[in-house]
Amino acid sequence: MKRLRPDQAVRSIHHVDYTALWERGIRVLIYDLENTLCGWRSWELDPRTWALLASLRERGMRIAVLTNASIPPHQPFRRELADAGIRVVDRAHKPLRGGLRRALAALGAHPGETALIGDQLLTDVLVGKRVGLYTVLVDPLGTQESRLTRFNRRLERLLGRRDPADRGPR
Repeated sequence: MKRLRPDQAVRSIHHVDYTALWERGIRVLIYDLENTLCGWRSWELDPRTWALLASLRERGMRIAVLTNASIPPHQPFRRELADAGIRVVDRAHKPLRGGLRRALAALGAHPGETALIGDQLLTDVLVGKRVGLYTVLVDPLGTQESRLTRFNRRLERLLGRRDPADRGPR
């Protein structure tokens, strides 16, 4: 159960205390993609999210996106992230560790300086804990998601995760 307990839980990526992470020695941020940075299968970030990522990069944070989705190499979103200095590791097969290890290697990072931010206990938090990262759980951005994710959400509630609707408006 300890591996399913995030170090921090907040409403969204915009509620993370990035200054506190910096003070902890966190210099690398690895974000889940769907329902963390953008909606499921939308692969578009809103201007507020782009501004946040840009400000974090300016502060000196190295950033990657780690997703189980398969993003085609010709997809404009992949190019937009690369142009912003954000690495993409897709087909990560979370909660297996291989994809996360590839992201760490691509950023030249080690676990003690890295936080993983995502919306699922059974994929994002679990893989982060398995590799020794600081983990931040956010509420999902939307309700559209794959069947497997909907199944995982039921398991998460059985494990004691609160429904995001219980927290009130974003």
